[in-house]
Amino acid sequence: MNATATQETPESRSPSPSRAKLILLFAALTLLFCLGNESLPLIDRDEPRFAEASREMLQSGDWIVPRFNDAPRYDKPPLIYWMHAGCYKIFGVNAFAARLPAALCTAATAVVVLLWGTRMAGQATGLQAALIFALCVQCFVHGRAAVADPPMILFSVIAAWAGWEWLHQSKKTGLALVFWVSLALGFLAKGPIAWIPIGMLGWAAWKRRGSGEDTPSLSFWLGGSLLMLALVCLWGIPALLHTRGEFASVGLGDHVVKRSLVSMEGHGAKNLLGYIATLPLYFITVFPSFAPWSFWLPAAVRFHWRRPTPESAYLLSGAVLTFAIFTLSRTKLPHYTLPAFPYLALLVAFWWKDHRPARLWRKTALSTAIVFLFVPIFVFPLVHSLSATESLMSKLNPHLSADTAVALVDYQEPSLIWSLRGRITGFPKTIPPGEVAGWMEGPGKRVCILTADLAKQLGTGAPRVEAQGWNFAKGKRLTLAVLQNSEPEPAPAKP
Repeated sequence: MNATATQETPESRSPSPSRAKLILLFAALTLLFCLGNESLPLIDRDEPRFAEASREMLQSGDWIVPRFNDAPRYDKPPLIYWMHAGCYKIFGVNAFAARLPAALCTAATAVVVLLWGTRMAGQATGLQAALIFALCVQCFVHGRAAVADPPMILFSVIAAWAGWEWLHQSKKTGLALVFWVSLALGFLAKGPIAWIPIGMLGWAAWKRRGSGEDTPSLSFWLGGSLLMLALVCLWGIPALLHTRGEFASVGLGDHVVKRSLVSMEGHGAKNLLGYIATLPLYFITVFPSFAPWSFWLPAAVRFHWRRPTPESAYLLSGAVLTFAIFTLSRTKLPHYTLPAFPYLALLVAFWWKDHRPARLWRKTALSTAIVFLFVPIFVFPLVHSLSATESLMSKLNPHLSADTAVALVDYQEPSLIWSLRGRITGFPKTIPPGEVAGWMEGPGKRVCILTADLAKQLGTGAPRVEAQGWNFAKGKRLTLAVLQNSEPEPAPAKP
């Protein structure tokens, strides 16, 4: 692609937004992404896993190895758990606090997009890009989800911006530090996917070869990589020592390498033919995920591809790398390409100012914001009322005390474990159907949770509690049953 100057020159760019404007945008988006979070139950399966592991980290004081239901959880590095635990200390252990880091990080990402877009093409375009990013469907979901993606995206975008500034400024030491430290924090949030800006900067440097412009030196790459890895190792080495290497073999081996090579947890095709058929998946799912702005996305990308500037080429490289990595991966979920959305938002905003009226953008943004306000107020309470876990817990709470022993049979969703752990001090135990009768005869107050159909098959007698609701992870309505033993009265004291 040959760069042609279609964007504004540095001299014509508007000044940076005032601190008041930045604070207002951050506060407004934080409120938007927090709205209704206390009424929406944690959605299976990822949200309650992250939220519960953070609670157990806070309770145990082990800040190195996350645990879920007292078993090691190697899926992700620890930054998101640390953030959750900090929010728990301030707001208590609840769904609102578990989702607060996502809201803060997504709002902060929008502020970064505003600042970066202002540097590239002016303040009005920067604000457009920030709101395009924030007001898309996938951000509505993950801007309030208790998962690791929002902090990873925040630090990855900061690194991408720092890399772009490094190419265009004379004072580079501070920018290099921001670039490599942000990459380390992004890795601590979700792993190597945060390192996409390395490819973006490398691509931009390769395009500059022979032009006489500054390009990163070997010392930049080597020294920066060592700094980044050293920061990661401050946690990584203790984690490897504590787990005898399992954190790397499972966290990187299974959840990075294996996800790329095979379909995991039913997400993706199981055979070669299916894999080939799913290669275009993200080019389809981007339309609902990036809605409503995806309606104009093809035209914007096509324009920038044919008439690239240094700015648009840099942003395109980030989007292309993200889509290419996850397109080639065997395990696929629609939100995996979310790290590319800040770059797509900037590209659409750059294109919009010369190809579509500002009035259309304002109407689209306002309509989307109204929908994003409507859903938490009216839909989230409905989701709460339909949840099988919430329906069960509303009836089960009077039968639980701190020392109640709980067993789970064929309904073991993380949302149930999260809810139970808010009432009992122990950990729910998973048992096979054949052990239900024997387990119920054990000492102390005991509760066994299973589906009503299985309870009938086992002939366990009338359950103490029954509740109906939806298992959202499986898209299935079911009836849950609770068996409860009669705790023996304590023996009378001897005279």
